[in-house]
Amino acid sequence: MIVGHRTGVSAAAALAILAGFAACAGVEPELPLAEEGHEDASAEAAAPAVEDLDGGAADGEPADADASEPDDAGVPVCTTDWCDTPLPIPDGGKLTLMDVWVSSGADVWAVSEEGLVLRWNGKSWSVAWDAGVALYGVLGDHQGAIWLVGGGGAIFRGPGGAGWAPVPSGVTTDLVDICEGTRDATRVRNLSIVGSGGKVLRWTGDVDEDGAPVWSTSDFGAMEQLYSVACAGVDVWVSGTSTDWAAPGGRLYLNAGGDGPWTARSVRGTAAIDNFSQSETFTSGWAHDQDNVWLRGGIGVLRSTPAPDGGAPIWSRVRAFLTTNVKRPSDAWGASANDVWIASSTGRIHHWDGSKLEITLTSKGWDVIENDFHAVHGSGPENVWVVGNDIALRRNVFGAGK
Repeated sequence: MIVGHRTGVSAAAALAILAGFAACAGVEPELPLAEEGHEDASAEAAAPAVEDLDGGAADGEPADADASEPDDAGVPVCTTDWCDTPLPIPDGGKLTLMDVWVSSGADVWAVSEEGLVLRWNGKSWSVAWDAGVALYGVLGDHQGAIWLVGGGGAIFRGPGGAGWAPVPSGVTTDLVDICEGTRDATRVRNLSIVGSGGKVLRWTGDVDEDGAPVWSTSDFGAMEQLYSVACAGVDVWVSGTSTDWAAPGGRLYLNAGGDGPWTARSVRGTAAIDNFSQSETFTSGWAHDQDNVWLRGGIGVLRSTPAPDGGAPIWSRVRAFLTTNVKRPSDAWGASANDVWIASSTGRIHHWDGSKLEITLTSKGWDVIENDFHAVHGSGPENVWVVGNDIALRRNVFGAGK
């Protein structure tokens, strides 16, 4: 339950929140246990101070914390922005959800570092399969097959989400993200996978004599730690960081057209961004096109916009806040260039509406939950999901009290 991972919530408020989320999910609430190390469980903790760079509400200070009204029974349901969904967490265990892929409101897939594959049928989550290896990425392709990527070069494919079978990758590094680009006459398939140690795998449709995909592998070198891959049409973007002492910092690469060479894309512009990018780690990225790109890093968010003269895109620093050093520490996804979601550590989900980036409500109060988020995806503007440590949230499009 989400309430057990909050910070700065009183015991009474925690009970109310728990009951609300349980009501939203249609289950009976469980009473939380008292936490050790708290001298006064009823004391309200102060909201974290976060630098606000875009003039909006700072993290931990959403503008409308009381918008979710109680129902007729006096029990609050969800928050204004999100509803918690009960997960099949093993007794005494954990469920570290690393990625989510959304087909529709009644067909959502998620994968966990514990190796479990979960499926949402519109009403509840169930375990669809145990891969027996850490899983970091999930994708549903245009043919209806579900692809999984994970530790030690693992790739699995399940036609229709069943009959799971391993797919040879030819690498032993952890594979952490996957996307599918536009297909055409020369690319009957168009899958891209990014892995640790600077590996990128691509499949355009060729198969070997056994019918297995023939992957083309790009190696950026051991000093390039890649975290994210994003497909935008036929373009493929990868992002990460370099540990090269001569040129450290965030890295962004583009394969324009999907069949040419990889080119490094500069995110520099002003002195502030230059200094920022040199000490940054780009943990996730999302691209609408070559001009509209978002990068989430360990210490902030960058976005590019079209240049008035048609030249190179203009980069700006939107917001700064901290994250944790884990696999898939953040994620970005958008329904359009002006409808972008960024999920990251300690309960923070930000939304870009075309003019400002603001934090959304993940708790009933003005604090944020403690769970780390790892992934965000949707099938459209009104069907957005965010997953993380012991948590899966769906967007509450109905607003307060729904």
